[in-house]
Amino acid sequence: MDPGLPPLNGLRTFTMVARMGSFVKAASELSVTPAAVSRSIRSLEDYLGCKLFHRLNRKILLTREGQIYVDSLADVFDRIALATQNLADQRADRPLVICAYPSFIVSWLIPRWSRYLQTHPDAQLRIVTTLTHDIPFERKGIDLAILSDSSDDPRYISTRLFETTLVPVCRPNYLPPDTLTGDAADWQNALLHCDTRPGDWIRWAQANSVSVDTTRGQWFENASMMYEAAMSGLGIAIGIEALLSREFDTSRLAVAFSDNVEVACPFSVIRPAATENHPFFSIFMDWLHSEVQGG
Repeated sequence: MDPGLPPLNGLRTFTMVARMGSFVKAASELSVTPAAVSRSIRSLEDYLGCKLFHRLNRKILLTREGQIYVDSLADVFDRIALATQNLADQRADRPLVICAYPSFIVSWLIPRWSRYLQTHPDAQLRIVTTLTHDIPFERKGIDLAILSDSSDDPRYISTRLFETTLVPVCRPNYLPPDTLTGDAADWQNALLHCDTRPGDWIRWAQANSVSVDTTRGQWFENASMMYEAAMSGLGIAIGIEALLSREFDTSRLAVAFSDNVEVACPFSVIRPAATENHPFFSIFMDWLHSEVQGG
């Protein structure tokens, strides 16, 4: 080992504990025991000659020295991961890894995927899901994400893909045909929400000038479960129009209110700059834009 470097495993453990704020959570992320994490941190502290954490009764806090150290190390392992990914991207046999919400993958991407395979059979893709906008690009080897809204993280490039709208949807005839947005007292107890987009009903209510208690109703882990609940007649979901074409065409869902005011919901492609080095990136992006233009 270079005499000027501390144990690299200890550094990795330290940055993970600082990020997670817990020995137990860091141990789970690193697939080791909490005792192993504790030993690694003590070994690093012994090497540095100072304490990195205050160990309190039920929590840990960075010491002053620990905060200074973690601020300096914050992106070291991300840079190592990025350098590794850049090298891997030069291999034409590595799939392009694409991340999106399950509802987007199932309702928008997969129905179009056969056309991609017909025109680019050798340009392999790998699809992974997320339930959050916080995408671990470098850590998980993800090349790009397709997400609603954009990213303000300066480390990543955000490009607008298309714009759709938020609409309240329910099973046809779930509501009386003359129900309007202003009749909130009649329907606000039937709201269906999803954890991945907790603010959509609030945005819609503001755009429609509707006074409604958006804390009411039933909550689901993801949009696919919320839509299924709406199709089963359990209530009114706040949906993304572009992801519901099949449900509208087969009359499994309908727009809930005739006087609905649509709320813009843009989708963007978000990626590290290094993704441009991947041999399948340009191919996929050209295909993606052609699908958007084709409707």
